[in-house]
Amino acid sequence: MLSVARQSARRAVTQCSARTLTASRTAASASRLLSTTARRSDKERDEALGVFSEGSSSSLPPSLDQQRTALSPEIFAKDVGGITAAELATKDNHTVFTIPPERDPILHFLATSIMKHGRYAAASRTVTDALLHIHTLTRSPPIPILREAIARVSPAVRVATTKQGARQIVRPVPLNERQRVGKGIRWILEASRGKPGRTLAERVAKEVVAVVKGESGALAQKEQAHKAAMVARGSLKVR
Repeated sequence: MLSVARQSARRAVTQCSARTLTASRTAASASRLLSTTARRSDKERDEALGVFSEGSSSSLPPSLDQQRTALSPEIFAKDVGGITAAELATKDNHTVFTIPPERDPILHFLATSIMKHGRYAAASRTVTDALLHIHTLTRSPPIPILREAIARVSPAVRVATTKQGARQIVRPVPLNERQRVGKGIRWILEASRGKPGRTLAERVAKEVVAVVKGESGALAQKEQAHKAAMVARGSLKVR
């Protein structure tokens, strides 16, 4: 009985020693693997940093400005803006484009003067038809003709009446750009009522052409307003 117990104890001791030896061997191999991996990672890191450190004292990668400087200016300009620095230096090689407004102020002003009861779309169609009629009558671009007609009709001054005691004094008052254009458009619309035509667009087109030719009654209204202002200038106070 005692011998059986001794054999069991010896067997247990042998198994424990074998397990301890296996664990120590596993730990040694793991440490060797870690050291090898560390040496390999250090070598790879040195090789990677050596690519950037060639020709420079620092081991840091080059900045974006250094990369741009290393590139050819022509290549970098072509890559970024599509043109080179030399082409940018010569202004004659490039055309400066002026972005037109979303809508023409003159056409918008004319449409708002024609508009009734808030129907801006109908007034815009009338202005478009008037431009088409102007082109039909003149065989020329209609918008410059319309601008010229409004500029010829627009007055520079108006006459204002003020009351001082029992007297009424008439004096000339200068107009700003918006007032001048508004007065000229109103005179053109008023004079177009006597023109023949089935639609308002046709009558306005004929009146615009008449203004350019110098045959419109709106020009007579402008001359009359300027004569009245010249007569009334004597009432101005001289400082």
